[in-house]
Amino acid sequence: MTTLLRSSWAASRACLTSSASASRSALLPQQSRIATALSRTAQTLPARRGMATVDPSKKPFSKGGALAQHTEKKQWKDLSTSEKVATATRTTTNYTVIGAGVVLVGVIGYAIVSELFGSNSDTHVFGDALERVRNNERLKDVIGSPMMGHGEPSNSKRRRNRRIHSQVVLDAEGKEHLLMRFYVEGPDNEGIAHLEMVKDQRKKWEYKYLFVDIPGGVRAAERVFVEYNKFAGQPLIEDK
Repeated sequence: MTTLLRSSWAASRACLTSSASASRSALLPQQSRIATALSRTAQTLPARRGMATVDPSKKPFSKGGALAQHTEKKQWKDLSTSEKVATATRTTTNYTVIGAGVVLVGVIGYAIVSELFGSNSDTHVFGDALERVRNNERLKDVIGSPMMGHGEPSNSKRRRNRRIHSQVVLDAEGKEHLLMRFYVEGPDNEGIAHLEMVKDQRKKWEYKYLFVDIPGGVRAAERVFVEYNKFAGQPLIEDK
């Protein structure tokens, strides 16, 4: 009985071993096919995703180098006739625009300087007339010293904002006359200055009159002449 059981156990074990070997033999080809498919998928996946493979033998792409090559300028000798003409035209146009701008700025600057500081400007005439008023002895006695001059009365506390009233008119002979009015203040009194100037043969302003009206108050109203020349603007007569 014991011998029979041992024989059955050995037969069963041999059968199981044989079945396992057959199963492993059947699985090996399938595993090989799966591994091959995975390898092919891994190789084709970057191309499907739009990813380029990197070749170690090639140098990496240089954006700066490509841009430098793209924007590299040609030498003058390498340009064609039409390209040379176009380049020369652009250069001439640029210099013309720059030159015109410089000239325009110069003209505007000269006009501003002439208007503010020129001998014929209102600013210069006002400064010269005020200085003559300050140096007049009679006005020193009546108005006092120091004297200050300013333009038309204004609500602004800044005297520099007070506009000086002036105008240029033409007489019957076509001569230019400058009329100006400004105000004078001192510690003792105040007055209104009036002047008229005529352009002479040299196109320079010449005083015809300059006087200051002092309003009445404690003292009687008075007009003080600082300059008076009835021949202003007339041509000089040379002695024979």
